[in-house]
Amino acid sequence: MSALLDERSQTVLHRGPVDASPPAGRDQEKVRVGISQVLLSLSMLLVWVLVYLFLLSGLEQGHAQSSLYGRLRTELAEGTAPSGAPIAPGSPVAVLSMPQIGVTGLVVVEGSRATQLQDGPGHVLGSVLPGQQGLSVIAGRSLSFGAPFSRITELRPGSDITVTTGQGEFTYTVTGPRGRGAPVPPPVADGAARITLVTAGRGSGVGTLQASQTVYVDAELTEGAAPAGAVTPVDPDLKFMEARTDTTTLALLALSLQLLVLALVGFAWAWSRWSRPAAWIAAGPCVLGALWLVSSIGSRLLPVLI
Repeated sequence: MSALLDERSQTVLHRGPVDASPPAGRDQEKVRVGISQVLLSLSMLLVWVLVYLFLLSGLEQGHAQSSLYGRLRTELAEGTAPSGAPIAPGSPVAVLSMPQIGVTGLVVVEGSRATQLQDGPGHVLGSVLPGQQGLSVIAGRSLSFGAPFSRITELRPGSDITVTTGQGEFTYTVTGPRGRGAPVPPPVADGAARITLVTAGRGSGVGTLQASQTVYVDAELTEGAAPAGAVTPVDPDLKFMEARTDTTTLALLALSLQLLVLALVGFAWAWSRWSRPAAWIAAGPCVLGALWLVSSIGSRLLPVLI
């Protein structure tokens, strides 16, 4: 019996070559895992972009509108609201209401570049201020940042558009929407006033995510128009439906991306050194804030009416 145990406990040495290669299929598994991680990251990035454009950007504009409304109300009470150029870009110039489509107390800012339209509808440079004799043009987004002009094409002839400025309250009567190829209204008569709202037209269904063309809504003020003030020169670089890249936006985007990278590095360090809840509490808000900043600046590269 002991001899049998001794025979079983002997160690056998293999002197031949040993195959140390990884099991078949491991390399393919690494490739599949890598591809799945890349696709997951891209999916999460796409979800973030959609959440920002449809939800978070609206919260951003809502916060700006609250601040602008308080500022303009104070200026109206003090009689210091602007009535002509020069007006600093982004300054509040009027309050716009269109009750037929549920828009009330919407603050209009000076200028219609991407930065200004993030805060609200913008008064297009080169036109008179709302309520003044002549043509006033106001541009607004139809998809992102609260989409304040998403329903202006629902305004029918006879609907009211009310604007309040430092010169008083004015009620325009809508003559109708128009799109590409439609006849342009005749010039504004002497002593009369017209307001034209501009936004990006969108299709139905999935097509609502794609801006197709510029649409306009015209409204007339036949009496009671205020005298026209000084007009700011036309912005030669403004293109409503074209993406615009300028050096200032690109520089800010580069800086915000660097801030995002630093926030991610800090989050990774906290994840490895601290507990996971502590890492989320301490570094998570920093990453979210940096990502929000990158999204806000990056959205300025899109057409301004979207």
